[in-house]
Amino acid sequence: MREVHHRVKNNLQTIISLVGLEAARKKNDEVKEFSRTITGQIRSMSVTYDLLAHTDTELVDVGQMLSRIIDGVLGGYASGDSRIEAEIRGDRLMFPELAASTVALIVNELVTNSMKYAFHGRDHGKIELTMESGEEIAWFTVEDDGCGMEKSGGERGRGGLGLNLVQSLVKSSLKGDLFIEEREGGGVKIRFSVRRDLYA
Repeated sequence: MREVHHRVKNNLQTIISLVGLEAARKKNDEVKEFSRTITGQIRSMSVTYDLLAHTDTELVDVGQMLSRIIDGVLGGYASGDSRIEAEIRGDRLMFPELAASTVALIVNELVTNSMKYAFHGRDHGKIELTMESGEEIAWFTVEDDGCGMEKSGGERGRGGLGLNLVQSLVKSSLKGDLFIEEREGGGVKIRFSVRRDLYA
């Protein structure tokens, strides 16, 4: 199984390279942004299989996985003067392949949305991820101290494709619930749940 996971990771890396090479040939900014989005999503899944390829179990350390994903997103959007920080805290969670890769996609999308929309006109900010393990469900909370949903505009403010993807994955793949709210004092807080029978 470790060899299978290793091959899946390598195949995903090949797809990332192919998409990047094709996008580099295009001059259209929308194509380049699409390439950036899709490679970020594929890379988030690749992290899951990389961790599985280097462990003796079929479970992924979710905190370790999400730390790598968030670092990748922040690095991809950082500019020279950018000081966007991220903090991960909470309970240790060990998920099997399907649940882990789904959570990876969701968190990648939420953190990417924060980087794209939350900090316009600012060179600093903070994104926080909290993981909670309960008797029946696990909760993930992603929040930023940015400008909020209404002021950010773009797809985030209109409930675009990225947020629709997140809602669909939470409902269909994780059998969970999703809650979105404006933070007092500015920013957005998004919580989603995972049913315990999907990872216990």
